[in-house]
Amino acid sequence: MNKILGIRNLINISLAVMLIGGIVFASGFGICLYLAQQEVSREADMKIETNIDYIQSYVDGQLQRVEDAAYTLLSTRFGNAVRENDSTARVVIDYDTFKRPSPQEIFMMLNKFLDVNPQACGIAVGLESEVYSTPDQPNGFAAYVTNVGGQKEQLSLGAIHNFREKAWYRNAKVAGKAMWSNPFRETSHGKVVTCYSIPLLDNNNNLLGVLAIDIDTEAFRNKCNAVSPFPNSVVTMTDRNFRFVAHPDTSLLLMNVEQVARYDTSDFNDSVKGMMLAHKSGHHTMRNSQGDDILFYFTSIKRSGWTIAIECPEASVFGNIDRMRRDTIFIALVSILIMIVCFVWLFRRLQGVALSKAGMERELEIASGIQRGMLPDSSTPFPQRDDLDVCGYINPAKSVGGDLYDYFIRDNRLYFCIGDVSGKGVPASLFMAVVHTLFRNLSLHDDNPASIMSSMNEALCRGNKHNMFCTMYMGVLNLSTGNLLYCNAGHCAPILRHGENLATLDVSINIALGVIEGFPYKGQEINLSTGDAVFLYTDGVTEAENETKELYGDKQVISALRYAFMKAHQTASGVIDAMVNSISRHVGEAVQSDDITMLMISYSGPSNHALRIVNDVNEVTKLTPWLETVIADYKIPQDKAFNLNLAIEEAVVNVISYAYDNKEQPINIAATREGKDLVVTITDNGKAFDPTKAERPNLNLPVEERPIGGLGIMLVNKIASKVEYRRENESNKLSLYFNIK
Repeated sequence: MNKILGIRNLINISLAVMLIGGIVFASGFGICLYLAQQEVSREADMKIETNIDYIQSYVDGQLQRVEDAAYTLLSTRFGNAVRENDSTARVVIDYDTFKRPSPQEIFMMLNKFLDVNPQACGIAVGLESEVYSTPDQPNGFAAYVTNVGGQKEQLSLGAIHNFREKAWYRNAKVAGKAMWSNPFRETSHGKVVTCYSIPLLDNNNNLLGVLAIDIDTEAFRNKCNAVSPFPNSVVTMTDRNFRFVAHPDTSLLLMNVEQVARYDTSDFNDSVKGMMLAHKSGHHTMRNSQGDDILFYFTSIKRSGWTIAIECPEASVFGNIDRMRRDTIFIALVSILIMIVCFVWLFRRLQGVALSKAGMERELEIASGIQRGMLPDSSTPFPQRDDLDVCGYINPAKSVGGDLYDYFIRDNRLYFCIGDVSGKGVPASLFMAVVHTLFRNLSLHDDNPASIMSSMNEALCRGNKHNMFCTMYMGVLNLSTGNLLYCNAGHCAPILRHGENLATLDVSINIALGVIEGFPYKGQEINLSTGDAVFLYTDGVTEAENETKELYGDKQVISALRYAFMKAHQTASGVIDAMVNSISRHVGEAVQSDDITMLMISYSGPSNHALRIVNDVNEVTKLTPWLETVIADYKIPQDKAFNLNLAIEEAVVNVISYAYDNKEQPINIAATREGKDLVVTITDNGKAFDPTKAERPNLNLPVEERPIGGLGIMLVNKIASKVEYRRENESNKLSLYFNIK
């Protein structure tokens, strides 16, 4: 009967654990899905914006080449032709020096232009009768040459019709400046073209004539069709009247967007149309006629007033996330159902039979492996750092235990902790897992040990029906300065090695975690010097008993540590090994009564990869020798070193120029290696400013019309592979990531 009750209790406990695990899993899975969706959305934005910028650059480049070629033609073939400026975009010709080539020369000139400018499919020049006329064109002369598929055709337009009434001539004459027309279908060859018309004026602003160049828009359509950032995405281009210039479905060319009725028209008219007319870029979520949500990204080509847009169905962007959510929920439900069936089957089959000891040991072995997997790997913790050496050791008294240690680096700070959960075995290990998870999650967003301890305590106190608790010591070591912030919650005081001296670190009196809700934890602060080391341990070390019940004790810990350092163990792992051997010799054949955990942190001091200057522009000269050391130490190629130097100098000058007023203030710069990236962090206490959100300067404006500033930030964003900004504790922290592989 007792065995049956034991099995019943085991199954009840297992069901409870399964429920808690399911809740933890569901919560973790929900958070992971949310973060994954945010990351996918960010990457999708970058991918789409990169494609749209690529098309914009291509189209704008083609239009500019035609404009430049046109002005070159006018200046070399029609005398002293001068382009006024980019804003008026018209040509003034000195009438007295105006060259009047023969009609044959004009046609030869136009033919040659098409030969050297293959992007043009037609060119026309029309001159007023007062300027130029021929017997067959007495009312003004106009020549037109087309090149379609290598076949040229030339026409004397003045002999066919009144060319001055045609759009290419009339619009430039009325506008008084050069302009790109909205695309139209050329009747002679059926292609959709756009025309660039330039008015030719004399010194008194009288019209002499107009030069017009046709471009086939097929190349633009091919470029748009070649881009597909996501499945089922559509790249389009529209003119100033919102007619399609490029679309995968060529039957829609020159049709108005609203005519196609592909979107909810209210969405399109109210939210997007105004931005397009204002030549702005942006993105919007719309709903098409089938009810599907569409991500709509657009940007303007200011040279022509056209708009490039990329439409991506949300299902194409987030489809994998949705499928993963459905599949995982299905698998989880099936797994829970299978587990319930298995537990019921076990209860019915194992009545009167005790669970075998081997099975329990196997389960505990797996649990032990999982628990060990939660701890950081101390074999090679930070192989790319020369300012830090860390090693941890844990030996539970049972298969699973309640001791823990952890450490990781964030923002060039070492976050570390060591803890001891009350009790032994499985309950302690579960509580330990919660403590470990809380430490990791909270330390990702906070660098104040006392604040982190307070948050952990609040979380552990809630629902703590079994009155479990955890003693813990936590520290945050600034690797750039040696400043150590720490907080002790009822744990053994660490031992600090400074020079040849060993001393117990002074700790404030704080109670263990999980005991009193709302307890105000107090933090402390010291500064470590080069060569200093901190040794942390649990009471399993000092309370290790030998066969005569004699404790290892605090004095023996100090003695063993001093011996370890005297034997010149140069690494943290060497000190840990020496301590393990010393404890083993003391314990002998006695049974281990408590978990034994140790953590050794050896600090080599701030390297020459940290620099401190003040907000004086003359301080910028200190960057060069510092950067040369960083480049040499990390073996950064010279082709990347130049851009690295340029970006960091721009960022630092920006801080010096704008972060502070006239009062002298410090600026800290630190360089660290993270995988393939060099991370340069610039910290100042000046005014809050997020450069990642700064408005990009409009490079299409003339220099005299551009607002001051912005180019340096744009250069930094272009060179760095990633730029991150945070405002923490009244400080600006700008992290620049550079790929140095």
